[in-house]
Amino acid sequence: MQWVELRPTFEIALADERQSAIDKLHVTCEKLAEPTRFLMHGEYGELHIRPEEHRVWSPHLSFYVSMQHDRPVIHGRFAPRMEVWTCVWVVYLFMAFSAFYGFTLAYSQWMLKHYPWGLWVALSALLFIVILYVVAHVGQQLSADQMRYLRERLDNILHQADVKTLDTAETELVEP
Repeated sequence: MQWVELRPTFEIALADERQSAIDKLHVTCEKLAEPTRFLMHGEYGELHIRPEEHRVWSPHLSFYVSMQHDRPVIHGRFAPRMEVWTCVWVVYLFMAFSAFYGFTLAYSQWMLKHYPWGLWVALSALLFIVILYVVAHVGQQLSADQMRYLRERLDNILHQADVKTLDTAETELVEP
């Protein structure tokens, strides 16, 4: 995981056809019957942590079955739960607007030959954005075990659904 990457992503190349993989995942989703932990909507799917294991920084895994360079792939992305992610972005936007208006106020004050105290508002907002970014990364590191669990769970679901990835297809071709 890179430090600058707030929402880590990965791709799994598929040996199966795209629509076949989607159909198999839908059937497996219905068999597992865990709508709060695994759900599929068309080509989109989500995996969640059990509610009793939720922490503030708990992630979820969303994935798409799509085509990339004429090959079917699963494009997965880890992200905070929606309510946490929404709160983070609302705070980011509020602080960005505060910084913008603080700089605007400071410039106006400076032009009028007054003390530009608006600069303190802007710099405080920028500092808060940096602090929030660092806190988000700390939360991501604290949830590394849950991200590993969700990735392993996706691999298990692909195995249960009999969706062949290029790695498993190559392994099966090598073994007699």
